[in-house]
Amino acid sequence: MDRAQQAWKLIQSKNNEALQQQSFSLGQVLQTTLDVYTLIKNFHQELQKFIPNHSFHYHNIQTQHGLDINQPAEFQANYQLMLEGISLGDIYITRSTAFTQLEITSFENALQNLLYPLRNAIFYHEAVSNSFTCPLTKIGNRRAYDKFIEREIEFAKRHKTEFALVVIDVDHFKAINDKYGHSAGDHILNMLAKIMTQLNRTTDPLFRYGGEEFVLILNHTHLAGAIFVAERLREQIQHAEFIFHDVKIPITISLGITNFQINDNAERMFARADKALYSAKKLGRNQVVVSGNESTKF
Repeated sequence: MDRAQQAWKLIQSKNNEALQQQSFSLGQVLQTTLDVYTLIKNFHQELQKFIPNHSFHYHNIQTQHGLDINQPAEFQANYQLMLEGISLGDIYITRSTAFTQLEITSFENALQNLLYPLRNAIFYHEAVSNSFTCPLTKIGNRRAYDKFIEREIEFAKRHKTEFALVVIDVDHFKAINDKYGHSAGDHILNMLAKIMTQLNRTTDPLFRYGGEEFVLILNHTHLAGAIFVAERLREQIQHAEFIFHDVKIPITISLGITNFQINDNAERMFARADKALYSAKKLGRNQVVVSGNESTKF
């Protein structure tokens, strides 16, 4: 073996050792989190240690995760991430000078270390998202509401802001299920969620509390504003066309409203709105009642 071959073997050996050390170090860092954004940021920070780059980009259209660090430069290394037939997004780095073959090999080696932690983080993200989402209506479920209302009350107390709570129930829903079937009932709930979501501001979250009952949180809204929103919802639902298998099904809703009070907790506030809803149904349904005025409809 001549000196050139010996030198080449030594270089290869050192490169392999460097790649192994890189994999070990990167693997340890990537096992510390199940948050997609934190994982990608950690990956970028580690990558910078052995492949200096000007910009870093990650996009996943399916999960809507994205991270862009700096504007792209002239030269780039671009890869689609796949694992067992599952797309994990696209990732690329750029800089003003070309990447060496060793750097490309190092990048590909690093991506191999990223695949399984990234897949696990994406699966975890989807599981958490699904646990807070009603599978039928695609809006927040009871669990999501419980978490959101606690934060909203805490914020209102700290910053002395106001907000209102609207509890909504579909009138005669059991009769709808009995007459038209549960598939019709599911169709009605799905349409109601879409209509009410479209009518409200994006900052006013709607939740399916359970069965045919919905809850709407109106941020930075006083009582008069909440009454206006509730009445608009009631009128729009009453005049909307709900059609299932070419049959028009008349739908109305009853609504109970309460506004935040400084000594409120989640249970107390919901109980007031729910009591107002019960009064709306007792008074004949298809109406709005405000907590404290249970004998008055709007």
